[in-house]
Amino acid sequence: MFFVGPTGVGKTELAKALAEFLFGDENACIRFDMSEFNHEHSDQRLIGAPPGYVGYEEGGQLTNAIKERPFSVLLFDEIEKAHGRILDKFLQILEDGRLTDGRGETVYFSEAVIIFTSNIGATEVDMNMTNSEIREDFLNKVKNHFLNELKRPELLNRIGDNIVVFNYIKDINIMMDIVKIKIKPLEKYIKEKYGMSIYFEDEERAIKAILSLVDTRNGGRGIINVMEPIIIDPLSEFIFENEEYFSPGKKIKIIQFKDDPIFDFELE
Repeated sequence: MFFVGPTGVGKTELAKALAEFLFGDENACIRFDMSEFNHEHSDQRLIGAPPGYVGYEEGGQLTNAIKERPFSVLLFDEIEKAHGRILDKFLQILEDGRLTDGRGETVYFSEAVIIFTSNIGATEVDMNMTNSEIREDFLNKVKNHFLNELKRPELLNRIGDNIVVFNYIKDINIMMDIVKIKIKPLEKYIKEKYGMSIYFEDEERAIKAILSLVDTRNGGRGIINVMEPIIIDPLSEFIFENEEYFSPGKKIKIIQFKDDPIFDFELE
């Protein structure tokens, strides 16, 4: 599959959720940042160095990973940044379902789900267009990239119709849900470590105040960037300063000043 769309709209998160759904473990999603594989000999990092070269005995990051965990989701993030030699390896994987590593051992990918992600064209797509127009624009930019820039129509043919376009996050309800999701790890940490709970004095008003600072072009990542300095970091400081007063059953209330995105904390 090929996931394309703006940054921070859930491409990587969906891959993790797919790993959880298929294999019962989010950690079954094995991610490779393809910006780290943009040099001519980067393919050796994936499949291992040939005999006689440094690192030969270590094997490759990709081939080792699939040997250890054949049932997995392989996520190749920002595939457009990979060197052409890497793309040639993907051609073989998508065509034959196997790859020979640097030690001459054949590695099979028949039990793995392969996902490429990309931001191709994201800076040029108008987020104010309709959903169908955005989808069409992204599809055209992906096809143009593979056909005219990479000169690799065969890779596009292997992907076929398995291109999933992610739209900008513009629905306020979805954005509010993202804030709630990002709060959950904090709730879990406080519950497990202290036996306590945490809650907003007025959740809906607080979340709307947080979202008022978010640049929607950055999607979910923009929400996280806003939450860190006004909620997460101050809460960490509050926990550090007041930990001696914590005990099971107590609560941390997140207090908001008027309708502004300014918060304080109170131990109950």
